[in-house]
Amino acid sequence: MDEPGSGTPEFWARERPDAPAVVHGEEVLTYGEWNARADRVAEGLAALGLGAGDRLGMRFTLCPEWFVLQRAVQKLGVAQVAVSWKLTDGEVAHILRDSEAKGLAHNDNADVVVIVGSASSRYEDLLATPIRTPRFGRLRPELVLYTSGTTGAPRGVPPPGKPADELRARRYNASVRGIPPYPDHAITLLALPVHHGAGVAAATRTCAEGGTVVLLPSYDAERALALIERHRVQIWPTVPTMLLRVQKLPEPVFARYDLSSLTAVTVGAAPVPQSLKEWITDRLGGGLLWEGYGTSETGMISYTAPEFQLSKPGTSGIPHDGVEIAIVDEDWNRLPTGRTGEIAVSTPIVLRGYLGDEDLGRDAVRDGFFRTGDAGHLDEDGFLYLTDRVKDMIVAGGVNLYPAEIEKALLAHPAVLDAAVIGVPHDDFGEQPMAFLVADGLAEADLETFLDSRLAAHKHPRRYAFVGALPRNPMGKVLKHRLRAPYWKGRERRV
Repeated sequence: MDEPGSGTPEFWARERPDAPAVVHGEEVLTYGEWNARADRVAEGLAALGLGAGDRLGMRFTLCPEWFVLQRAVQKLGVAQVAVSWKLTDGEVAHILRDSEAKGLAHNDNADVVVIVGSASSRYEDLLATPIRTPRFGRLRPELVLYTSGTTGAPRGVPPPGKPADELRARRYNASVRGIPPYPDHAITLLALPVHHGAGVAAATRTCAEGGTVVLLPSYDAERALALIERHRVQIWPTVPTMLLRVQKLPEPVFARYDLSSLTAVTVGAAPVPQSLKEWITDRLGGGLLWEGYGTSETGMISYTAPEFQLSKPGTSGIPHDGVEIAIVDEDWNRLPTGRTGEIAVSTPIVLRGYLGDEDLGRDAVRDGFFRTGDAGHLDEDGFLYLTDRVKDMIVAGGVNLYPAEIEKALLAHPAVLDAAVIGVPHDDFGEQPMAFLVADGLAEADLETFLDSRLAAHKHPRRYAFVGALPRNPMGKVLKHRLRAPYWKGRERRV
């Protein structure tokens, strides 16, 4: 590649070198600085042994250095393995082994370090590398995301391969990129983590427009409003928990800030209470809120435009161009409009196999359709509604938690004879994990200490119930719907 592609940081470094690309507090990284630093870092990474086709773990809280490093690896043709900074050392090690990553870049303890094999380098030393050859990279990163199935073992979702239908893929990509519309040189407030696809997508989309990403590494509702006012933010990607915290601010605090610059507030990763949609529409205006629904295995599936937030209460929207949604029963038979079943989705980038797996099997994928594990129905206008979850995944504050993984850690304690984890309602986070345990003489505090070295803190159960036995069917499977029923009684949605 001899010339920078349109919309890449290299393109904007040529067209608008002094324009701000990333703002972190008082620190401003321009497009010209971003590209020059990424070229130096890429040269340094190449000297450490990284090259096209390799994978590098990326474990970062929000910071300008992530932007430089992720652009450097894109210039080299290296895929990024997204690693949450919340994970324990053991969990990180599993992901690095499973993905066959050649190393790890991180900003633990505020220092940015890159480790490749037995070699390591500080970020400052990489920045001092002389540039031999300016490099160019693709606009969108090669990103490996890790998700977990009901087995509890984290599995890597590789970057999409070459689509079988390129025209359909182009239509799909244009639809996803166009929702919501971004103004030229958009200013985006980013508080979403960059180990999640939504955070990376928001950063990439903003930079494609030659815009500015304003970072908020540690979320605070009032601080978010202050940054929106100060920088005249136009695009605000969120998860429901963020907006719920804004809703709960005292009225005088909320009214203190000028939010008139906003053109779009996007929300996803977890169900959005209808009452929250109504509050946002009332307080921020009826043309701002866009909701998205998708999975790591399929990409984005559907969206709800602002004009349907109130007229189609509870909907998760209509499919993106190039997406087909089917509601199926256990035998993959399609169900008619209005009937609830499992949501199966066909997109141009639907997953065929997790990293290292040849095929997901016909239980998960059939005729290009992927079973999402969510239950729902389509109405007569083609709008999708989620009503329950077929799989047991818990969504807490936009973060996916997997009961089998938590149960495995609990059962490692010698006093725990049996364990089941479910999601129970929580006003701020949507759901939180609750553990039912068969155990004698075990204090919750001791159990928490035991889990500290086995599970990241955000995966710990928030509630415990000690029971004599767990309800099971004749085949021995825990009947989790019986455990969930008392906690979700009276709720219109059970996700």
